[in-house]
Amino acid sequence: MKSLEFYRLEAFAAVVEQRSFSRAANQLFLSQPTVSAHIKSLENELGVPLFDRGRQEYVLTPAGEALYRYARDILDLRLRALAEIGKGPDARQEKVTIVASSVPCQYLLPRAVAAFVRQFPEISVSLCQKNSQAACADILQYRCQLGVVGEKHLPDKLAYLTLLKDELVIAVPNSGEFQPLLDKEKLAVTDLSAYRLLLREPGSATRSLLENALTKSGLSLESYNYMVFDSQEAIKQAVRQGLGVSVLSHYVIEDYVKFGWLHVRKSADLWLDREFHLVFHPRRVLSPAITAFRDFLSGFFKEAEF
Repeated sequence: MKSLEFYRLEAFAAVVEQRSFSRAANQLFLSQPTVSAHIKSLENELGVPLFDRGRQEYVLTPAGEALYRYARDILDLRLRALAEIGKGPDARQEKVTIVASSVPCQYLLPRAVAAFVRQFPEISVSLCQKNSQAACADILQYRCQLGVVGEKHLPDKLAYLTLLKDELVIAVPNSGEFQPLLDKEKLAVTDLSAYRLLLREPGSATRSLLENALTKSGLSLESYNYMVFDSQEAIKQAVRQGLGVSVLSHYVIEDYVKFGWLHVRKSADLWLDREFHLVFHPRRVLSPAITAFRDFLSGFFKEAEF
């Protein structure tokens, strides 16, 4: 079937990934009319529309979503085959994008990426930050090949490899009105009820772990006066300024603790341990560079000290 020729699939995948016919054309060194013609040929020969053209953005139809998954597998498998037999670009010429939740993206992966690039200097690696729920959705929908998250979403559809453990701690401002909390070695959930609680947005693995721990104790967030932030750094600054207390990964606040800008206490009655996981689609063909990076991360976090 002519519709599944590589150059048409490449044009289709580029439009999906660039969300633009013009940017896809630039990427492929083609004219925009040529890219449009490739997409139109695909639609005519398959007999279905691939994009919902009634919207401002290029949104895939259900048929388009299905074709994209197969196209991406076909193109990645072709790349792997050519690299293996030495007839095409190898992993060193790929550009890799990793989607990760906030803690690994900001505090864990930069160190790993630096070590990886020292070993594979020709591979370009980019990090894209989203909360765990959104990151897993990107993996499932083939928008990214590899992710690192603090919570497993859709575990029946995605594959997970544990990288390292984490513990959430209670961050307390270094100021007088919070002295009753600072006087204790560990804090119970009842100790926090008199203070404003600073939280991440829904979908965050950090927030989800706290909510689940509270539920097991017969409580909910509605028992507290709380504010929501979509940034770990904003929460750290807000705690430092005395706006309230927060429950955060110890990786997030170790620098503020080191400089005495805030204090941490462990929870006396909540289980706040978790793991960070490498996530990928088990049915997707991973490109050579992604495979190299996945294997590198698996070993890196076993050997590195955090």
